[in-house]
Amino acid sequence: MRFAGHPEWPDTRAAETGESGLVIVVVARERGSSVRVCEFLVDTWCVGVKNALGPKPVERRKLPSFCADAFRSYPGSPVEVPLVLAQRIVFGAIGYARGLGFEPHADFVKAAGHLGEWDGVCDLEFGRDGMPMYIEGPHDDTWRIMHTLRQSVGDGNFHYLVGLRS
Repeated sequence: MRFAGHPEWPDTRAAETGESGLVIVVVARERGSSVRVCEFLVDTWCVGVKNALGPKPVERRKLPSFCADAFRSYPGSPVEVPLVLAQRIVFGAIGYARGLGFEPHADFVKAAGHLGEWDGVCDLEFGRDGMPMYIEGPHDDTWRIMHTLRQSVGDGNFHYLVGLRS
């Protein structure tokens, strides 16, 4: 995922998990003595929001531990970003994925409001090198996703990486 014109924003490519286009977005909002947290697993290269959790109440003092757990399986350190960038990542990926024929994970509806009001602007570039890139995940319906890509953009207009099964 790339963006231009915002030198004040951190380089989000460092937040992508290796070579997969996956980004974890955690949004925490204060609520009394605790915070409410939502977590989004976003595929910026193809299918958009793959999972959404929350909102979940977390004691303020346990928030660093919650965030460490959310990011522990991924290389590198988490990157703190402004809320507007988090919104553009999540909502922009949804728009990109919808253009390919994919809807966000069913639990996104419960967590969407936690992102706040989005201005509808998205100046991020999704996909990989100008094309959708699908990388099979452990819980994906790979055949459905591949069929959808063939229908929406046609063979030869997307990249993919899937495991072979016997």
